Amino acid sequence: MDKLDIHTVLRKHRIYQWEVARELGIADYTLSRWLRKDLSEEQVKSILEAINRIREERTY
Repeated sequence: MDKLDIHTVLRKHRIYQWEVARELGIADYTLSRWLRKDLSEEQVKSILEAINRIREERTY
């Protein structure tokens, strides 16, 4: 999975980058910088885990 796939997942689930950054405990501009370049496997994994946690919180 690359940064474009992450953008697609964010749009699909209507999750903002700042929400993911908050979940990761980083500044939103840090996540924005990450998404401008190739991501490491560790970064992709942590971003996807954060997205899943946000999705679970929204499920009622």
